[in-house]
Amino acid sequence: MTKRLQRISLESLRLLDAIERQGSFSNAAQELCVVTSSITHAIRNLEENLGLTLFDRSGQRARFTTKGRTLLESGRHLLARADAFDDEVQSIATGWEPRLTITVDQVVPMSPLMQQVQHFLEVAPQTSLNIRREAAAGSWDALASGRADLIVGAPVAVHFGEGFESTLMFETSYVLAVSVKHPLAFLQGPVSNDQLALHRAILVGDTTRAMPLLPYGLQENRQRLSVPDTAAKLDAILMGLGCGFLSTHVASPLVRKGLITLLDVKTPRPPSQSSLAWRSGETGRALKWWVERLTSKAFIDALLNDRES
Repeated sequence: MTKRLQRISLESLRLLDAIERQGSFSNAAQELCVVTSSITHAIRNLEENLGLTLFDRSGQRARFTTKGRTLLESGRHLLARADAFDDEVQSIATGWEPRLTITVDQVVPMSPLMQQVQHFLEVAPQTSLNIRREAAAGSWDALASGRADLIVGAPVAVHFGEGFESTLMFETSYVLAVSVKHPLAFLQGPVSNDQLALHRAILVGDTTRAMPLLPYGLQENRQRLSVPDTAAKLDAILMGLGCGFLSTHVASPLVRKGLITLLDVKTPRPPSQSSLAWRSGETGRALKWWVERLTSKAFIDALLNDRES
């Protein structure tokens, strides 16, 4: 059996990847901080050593041949594995995860959290941090699927299985609100479910992808307007587009300003509890840092004060 004398290196694969992403040798050279002639020379040497024509040079700009693109696509799997290995080495060496994704439920104000982000980046600048928003069951879905490492403010009303650790953060009470110009604002006495069902419900859409939707909000209303976040929900209510449950701390100042009316309903929405949760068995220093910070009395107090302000 004839032995292969030349194997492609990770550096060569990264060179091919840069050319494909940037669209030309010259643009790839700028990304890699080298001159274009060195890229051209490296590619010719690679083609000679492999015995393959990787680029079609018949036009004004070199283009990948079929074999060249196949080589690149296969090589990208190796690059991904190499990058993952580098991340693992960093984690083993320092104990800090190379990246951490935190998913924040819509009920949590961002300002206190961003203050913690500032502190974290001072302590662990080597860890890339991703902050994302979800709603209702979406946070649990993100954690269970691996899209999140830590979820903040996740509802505890529904249990989504084993393999998670969690701790209670706070409780939120709700009131049903409409604009002062909405027809429901002029009704006297408690509003029945049948009366509510005749009007459009304003809901924050549940962002779950695979888990059951949480049974929150006005489920009997045939007309619904689903919006992406609490701010949009509030705007829709103030515009008189429908009725919707708001947290007490959001609704109270709007009542004082005469912008909304609270409805006395026969079936109020019960208070909901929000938790901090993560997968069991995780030992990274970044996750531990965040769990300690977000469960501290100082952070919870700041969170509640922000909600009330």
